Amino acid sequence: MQLLFSDASPYARTVRVVIAQFAIRGIEPVAVNPLDNTELLLDANPLAKIPCLLLNDGGALYDSEVILRYLDHEYCGGELFGQPGDSWYGETQYSLIKGLIDSAVALRQEQMRDDEGLRSPFWTARFEQALLRGLAQIELMAISGHSKLSLQQICLACLLEYIDFRHPDLDWRKVAPATARWLQTFSMGAAMLTTRPRA
Repeated sequence: MQLLFSDASPYARTVRVVIAQFAIRGIEPVAVNPLDNTELLLDANPLAKIPCLLLNDGGALYDSEVILRYLDHEYCGGELFGQPGDSWYGETQYSLIKGLIDSAVALRQEQMRDDEGLRSPFWTARFEQALLRGLAQIELMAISGHSKLSLQQICLACLLEYIDFRHPDLDWRKVAPATARWLQTFSMGAAMLTTRPRA
């Protein structure tokens, strides 16, 4: 199998962290730039989005949640998602973090429109406010306090390091100080260190 990914993508990183954390073998990482519209990516995913998992039977899986559910079913023994209905509260936590990743990526896309003179102050502020509100709620949910490694923790750590990487001026630690302290330790795990974005 091959995992098409971009080094900076927080979506792809959640998958890469799970692969490393659970020592899943037989998946070759292939770095691609989704903006290049390479034949390899377009043939696998007409949306030209990553991550995309190319299966040995010639099929392809996307997006990150589908890939994570596949890995959980095939390799992780259901430890990530559990059985449907096990915890609607946990599913809501996961949904919140996914939405925050969406906001962080959308904020980055707004920043990239600066060169075209098309950046929207309204949408920039809206995404920043959504991130701060959401992380304040994350702090109340105490996801960092889960006694057992959870998918929510993995996705949260990838989100926070993406914010630090792409939005260093967003002072999220003021609204989530306990989460910030947790990240200092969690981010030093091998699966996080080996997948950290570099550029």
